[in-house]
Amino acid sequence: MKSKNFKVVVLGCKVNTYEAESVRCSLINKGYQETKDVADIYVLFTCAVTNVAESKTRKKIRQIIRENNQAIICVVGCYVQIKSNLSQLFPEVAIFVGSKDKDKIVNLIEEYELTKIKQFQVSELTNSLKFDNLPIQQFISSNRAFLKIQDGCNQFCSYCIIPYARGRERSMDFDEVLKQAKSLSQSNPEIVLTGIHTGRYRANGKNLADVIKKLLQLPDLKRIRISSIEITEVTDEIISLIATNLKIARHLHIPLQSGNNHQLQDMNRPYTTEEFFSRINYIKQQIPNISISTDLIVGYPGETEADFLKTYDFVKQCSFSFLHIFPYAKKNQTKAALSQHQVTEFIKKQRVKKMLALSKMLYNNYKRQFINQKLEVLIEQTKNNQSFGHCSEYIPIYINQAFSKNSFVSVRVIDLIDDKLQAIKWEEY
Repeated sequence: MKSKNFKVVVLGCKVNTYEAESVRCSLINKGYQETKDVADIYVLFTCAVTNVAESKTRKKIRQIIRENNQAIICVVGCYVQIKSNLSQLFPEVAIFVGSKDKDKIVNLIEEYELTKIKQFQVSELTNSLKFDNLPIQQFISSNRAFLKIQDGCNQFCSYCIIPYARGRERSMDFDEVLKQAKSLSQSNPEIVLTGIHTGRYRANGKNLADVIKKLLQLPDLKRIRISSIEITEVTDEIISLIATNLKIARHLHIPLQSGNNHQLQDMNRPYTTEEFFSRINYIKQQIPNISISTDLIVGYPGETEADFLKTYDFVKQCSFSFLHIFPYAKKNQTKAALSQHQVTEFIKKQRVKKMLALSKMLYNNYKRQFINQKLEVLIEQTKNNQSFGHCSEYIPIYINQAFSKNSFVSVRVIDLIDDKLQAIKWEEY
């Protein structure tokens, strides 16, 4: 008898969110019913980018087992790809799928229902690995749709496990991108173009700028957002497209990682601080008030107090809108894990705390400049006669009026209260 109820659980990045949504849609199309309660089937998308992420993955697997140890449990993704002993650690799990063959997940579940034979579906990530198409017609779980157009990474930064967990770079067929974007735009007014290395999209002789230009022509698509992109991949053409098309979100998340050239070199990052700062300034000149956020690693092996303070000052100099801060964590297979100059956990925590305070200050300073300004907000939620959504710059906006989900509303920001921008409908000004 077919199990009917399922639950999809997602840890990690936007790429995981897209892949999980594809599985969710496929299960629904096969007649399964999604539930928020105890389920017959669990599909967990894992993350391994940090040790904390790995710990959360293990904790979530144990939680699912406690919730229903008779369920069909399928564990998927990066953590599975890099850990070979999971079937011994978690014998209750029926199906393991690595970074390949995610399009087979529903078939594997159906096969297990019939045979009760456990599966460990982890393939070698060869250099000839092809892009797995995981089509989605509608992003059910959110009004903002993620569209994975690229996967894998060739960079091999010294601290990063992703090239080993995801494999080499590959991209979705250009026509397939357009097909999926057109379908998604029927029900999702905003699409986020995402990938492990989004800026390295290459397919059919086309690049990321070509994708954006085509998507601008979709009449039902109201906003295009770019997920994380490297500073070396923010081309003049992309900058010009953002500057001249209000349909493209005015927010770029550009990882920095360190404000020291010797650390950037050791990390195998493809830029210097001088090159990074020059490019950031150019972007801001071309697109005034653009939000530029970043990733930082603190406590990287060999980072002295002077190195940290130099990064701290460089972050202030760049005037980012906000920061994502990660304490360095050793990852097996990576070069930095072999270093004899590891920074203590206590020092990492202190540096994270200081960077978080800086991020809060930068973010509030950035948000204040929008008081009395007009912003376009995509309404994501309405409750108790208050609406919530994000503007183009990816700032959360709170409006004291109820509006329909998925609608775009012009607002005037009136205040910053408890770190939150409060707004009213523009016509009331």
